[in-house]
Amino acid sequence: MEPRTCTTSVMKLLDITAIEPFLMPAGRTSSAIGPRLLEGLVRLGSLHDVATSLGVEEDLAWNYLVAANNLSDSPLVKPLAETLTPTLHGRRLLGRSEDMTSAFQSFLDAPGGGAFRQFQLRHQFLQRLGARTSARNQFYCRVLSVRRERVNAVVMLGLGGGDKLAAHITAHSAEELALVGGRCCHALIDPGWVEVRSGTQSEETMRHNCLHGKVVRLLDDPVDAEVAIELAGGRIVLAAMTQAEMTEKHIRVGEPVCAVIQSSQIILAVDQPPASR
Repeated sequence: MEPRTCTTSVMKLLDITAIEPFLMPAGRTSSAIGPRLLEGLVRLGSLHDVATSLGVEEDLAWNYLVAANNLSDSPLVKPLAETLTPTLHGRRLLGRSEDMTSAFQSFLDAPGGGAFRQFQLRHQFLQRLGARTSARNQFYCRVLSVRRERVNAVVMLGLGGGDKLAAHITAHSAEELALVGGRCCHALIDPGWVEVRSGTQSEETMRHNCLHGKVVRLLDDPVDAEVAIELAGGRIVLAAMTQAEMTEKHIRVGEPVCAVIQSSQIILAVDQPPASR
């Protein structure tokens, strides 16, 4: 992939957060379509059925659910035959089949755990869905390590399931966001900066991440194409490429590929500003 000049930037998520979900059909500003899509998928089990029941386009529903999947602590959905099916974690987090009266009583009786913890996890997750950003790839991840130098810092991120990313940012940015091992953050990556290589063999360095997975969906037109890649840990990476590239590299659904991402093209964001020092 030909290197391109870019200035690494850092955003605090509070600066890009709004009350309404970030992918909402026009004219539906008063209803939380996003969470209803997630809950509907758990209830109906079919992407087509839930999109039809809510009156939204299936492609829009697919895009929203992929974004939600990557913002969850564990995968919510799994690609299957170019559609999506809820995982066990997704059913537990978003299902409505439990007795709500009993669950609420448990919440009152045991505010330190159990139902309270489940309520807290759900609330925190739904807050993440309020973020607005043009980067289609948004991953909720945990900082594994931070290697600081005088000018720059390399932040190792865990995406779950053994998948890792190295982000190259300035040491000042790492200090400003208080990035330390164990802290959770968001990694934002534009699909245009993801290079897709066919096969499973590729070198991985601190400057170029290589995430191995398989193609689960292709969306194309006469010139451009979007490739969805499912990683081993269940996250889904979106990459943009031309039709000519896709043909030349023999990119097809079901084939193993490597998503190559320059570490300097990863933007890091935090849920809240660190405590003043």
